[in-house]
Amino acid sequence: MQRPYNWESDHLQEFWSDVVDSIGDSYFIGSMVVYTKGRGSLAVVDGQQRITTITILLCAIREAYKMLEAPQLADGIQSYVEQRDRDNEIVYVLETETSYPYLQEEVLKSDPSEIDCQIGREEERIEQAFRLFRRNITDKLAEFISNVEQTPEQNNEDSIAWLSKLRDTILDLNLILVQLDDEDDAYLIFETLNTRGKDLELFDLLRNHFTKYLKPTGVTDPPIHKLREIHETIESAPMELDVDQFIVHSWQSRYDFVTKAKTFQKAKVAIKESNARPHLNRLLSDAGQWRSIFDIEYQWHSKKEKDVIRSLSALHIFKVVQPTPGLLSLIRSYRDGHIKYRTLRDAIRDIEYFHFSFNAVTSSRSSGGISGMYASLGQNIFRAQSDSAKIGRLIAEHREKLRFREVPAVEFDAGFEQIFYTKTKSAKKALVRYILLKLAKHEGHQFQGETDDLTIEHLVPQAAIGAGYSEEEVGQLGNLILIDSETNGMLSSNRFADKKRILESRGYRLPEQLAGAEELTPKLLRSNTLRLAEIAREQVWKV
Repeated sequence: MQRPYNWESDHLQEFWSDVVDSIGDSYFIGSMVVYTKGRGSLAVVDGQQRITTITILLCAIREAYKMLEAPQLADGIQSYVEQRDRDNEIVYVLETETSYPYLQEEVLKSDPSEIDCQIGREEERIEQAFRLFRRNITDKLAEFISNVEQTPEQNNEDSIAWLSKLRDTILDLNLILVQLDDEDDAYLIFETLNTRGKDLELFDLLRNHFTKYLKPTGVTDPPIHKLREIHETIESAPMELDVDQFIVHSWQSRYDFVTKAKTFQKAKVAIKESNARPHLNRLLSDAGQWRSIFDIEYQWHSKKEKDVIRSLSALHIFKVVQPTPGLLSLIRSYRDGHIKYRTLRDAIRDIEYFHFSFNAVTSSRSSGGISGMYASLGQNIFRAQSDSAKIGRLIAEHREKLRFREVPAVEFDAGFEQIFYTKTKSAKKALVRYILLKLAKHEGHQFQGETDDLTIEHLVPQAAIGAGYSEEEVGQLGNLILIDSETNGMLSSNRFADKKRILESRGYRLPEQLAGAEELTPKLLRSNTLRLAEIAREQVWKV
């Protein structure tokens, strides 16, 4: 199976620099592993990214020859890109399973494209590579063309001469070609080469392991399509997600608590010809559910499941990933119909509340016990299968484990006091907004308009920083409230008495100790912060 093209601009620029620096010398590109596939064809096991990049660069050189009005040289390049088969049909030398038809129509084809191609993430990377090479070539040729000491004809000749040297450097490159007759031997060599110091993606290793056992059955190849769907499900998310991290979490949620470095060795032993298909089907099923943990608009029904969505959003704010194997098993069990929504909601809410204290407030460090705990939860739920009662007991046991790890009150309060927000120190703005909203709802505050439109208001204004108040005192939670944008526009006065009157007229209720004050002193603000801390740990975020 072909690996989707994934070279980024830094890889491309490094490759370009290596090629240009090697003009006039031999250029060594490393090793490639191939095996014989049909009549006159080789399947590339290791080297797909490099050979695709080389082909894209050749096509960029072809376009430059056209620009320099050297059609014969352009056609010469194209003869390496496409050839005629024994039926006199034009075929591309590089055949791809992915990126079709974009690569063929927009890059390999010398004539203008005749179809409108759909562009995904892989196609964007191909477009980026083609554009980068064409721009680099154009910039270099401009140095020759702008030479005022020569005639335009001489400049054109120099341009073509340099371009031909670039072409020859590519066509004459050196490599170590490992060619096997047997596909399985090729994969064995591939794995050996790439487990001795060379960094290779876990997905690639696992994909090759699957394709050893799951052979094509005809024109269509379901195993390849499933692997491609797994990759696309993760890669097409609106945020940056790592397909290797998905595989690790999926494995941890079912079988073993292993690191990324050891996942393939475990999988290689466990996945055999007799069970490769169900293993692949499980990965395919997990891909979408894993993505939905991070992409809360994916596979969730916003109205029915809004509480789970809010908890997952909170975990994103906390920037924690340790719970993922456990979350994956919980979501999988829910979507398989083994637990009810209420059970899922309460379990994920407990996880949210625990990590609010453990990570968001106190930034506690774990020696690995937390991650292992969630992997264990995931595996136990997986082994329980459809036994709803047993799953319920496992969730209850996990809740007790979270309670056992409860952050001490003194540590919680100290961490809570360190959470603040100002214009110049806004890193925790999302966390501050999350805290204020949860506390306001707990205390029964009413808001004007939608909660998504609420803004953070400093009761003692930020203008007071340095004039009797420190930045931490002004930015602390005890000095902050959430209000609607219209009310915010009315609070232009720096006097607390004026603000208090406007807020009360708009239906906003201040805490009793603030409402009765004429002036908000640093001591009073800290007292309010500690009051909120106690409410937070004892009531709102209590597991």
